Amino acid sequence: MPRTQVITEQQEAQIQKSSNEPKSFTWEDIQEHRSENDCWVVIRGKVYDVTSWVPNHPGGRLIMDGAGRDGTALFMSYHPLKVNSVLPKYYIGDVKSYSPYYKWDSDFYSNLKKKVEESLQANKANLNSNEIYIQALVVFSLWCAFYYMAMIKGFYIFAFLLGYVHAQHGITIAHDGNHGAFSKNKYINKLASFTMDWIGASSLIWEHQHNIGHHPNSNRKGDFYSEDYDPDAKSGYPFVRLNPNMDWKPYHRFQHIYIWFLYGFVSAKWFYGDIRSFVLKRYLSFELWNLPARILVVQAITKSIFVFYAVFVPFYVHGFIKGFLLMSFFLGTSSWVFVLMFSVNHLTTESEFPNENFKERDWAKLQIMTSTNFAVGSTFWTWLSGGLNYQIEHHLFPSLNHTYLPIISAIVKQAC
Repeated sequence: MPRTQVITEQQEAQIQKSSNEPKSFTWEDIQEHRSENDCWVVIRGKVYDVTSWVPNHPGGRLIMDGAGRDGTALFMSYHPLKVNSVLPKYYIGDVKSYSPYYKWDSDFYSNLKKKVEESLQANKANLNSNEIYIQALVVFSLWCAFYYMAMIKGFYIFAFLLGYVHAQHGITIAHDGNHGAFSKNKYINKLASFTMDWIGASSLIWEHQHNIGHHPNSNRKGDFYSEDYDPDAKSGYPFVRLNPNMDWKPYHRFQHIYIWFLYGFVSAKWFYGDIRSFVLKRYLSFELWNLPARILVVQAITKSIFVFYAVFVPFYVHGFIKGFLLMSFFLGTSSWVFVLMFSVNHLTTESEFPNENFKERDWAKLQIMTSTNFAVGSTFWTWLSGGLNYQIEHHLFPSLNHTYLPIISAIVKQAC
């Protein structure tokens, strides 16, 4: 008869302790859990299984931006302080060899968030939540009117005006929608984000590039083929050098001349680039995680709608030459407006461009150092830029719609 093994109280306690100790996961382990039915996120080196929370997330599918990734910047910038207390119940372990570029241990950001949250609560009665809806209605109404005058009636001047309000869909409506900031209702946010698809780009690729790439890594130069590089800064390289940390080529001495020609094709670049990203399942170095079939179907439909109204209608109604001119004035103006509105937010001589040798590593402070405000206090420019004139406030608090940014501006300035 085999001897019966007796487990002492000390051994049982050791077994219990081992089973309760946090597990360690490699990034390869974590990246296997990146679907709506199996979602892990990393926040400050700790791994959380939030699968059960995905269907209930107030921000809708935005939670998937952090799936299988380091979602620290996303979590910290999008959520109020009280949400930190919710994390422990989803904790399952730690990341092996976690050495982040950014630091989150200073009191600067937490103190600033506390002041901003208190201010918004105190001004709750004065917040006009309908203003952004009024702006959206004005933009869409002008688009319809200008489209009729340009593409049906054939007036060239209205093709330029159409291009301007066309860009406003992305600047004023889709930008906030893709940040989950247009409305407190996640379905209205998704509808707002779809205006990016309406104007020929992809809301999913924009969200992917903008939320996962640009916001966590503003102006940063890391490994060109990794996810620690601001994709906005390397867009167009090597033809255009937007980040002084990038390698300089002799022809870059002329980019201030030829860049205006290239900027006119931004709309076309988006259209082609989105299709390429879906085929390759990545945007630049940012891999697209598992995409539901419904998303691909929606993308195909919206791209077809864009081709119909932007290309087919003017060519059919006015013939090749005039149709081509109307289309060119329309899409060229839209492209330039987009570029000019977004470039002044980061790509200026006042902005910092961090690299591996940059001394400051506090994430919140770097958002301020890499962003640029303009025309602060101007209702006119806040309206026309969709709040992009408060870029510093937007990068610190991306979940706030742009109509609230002027309210917190003084608090942020004082903290700085």
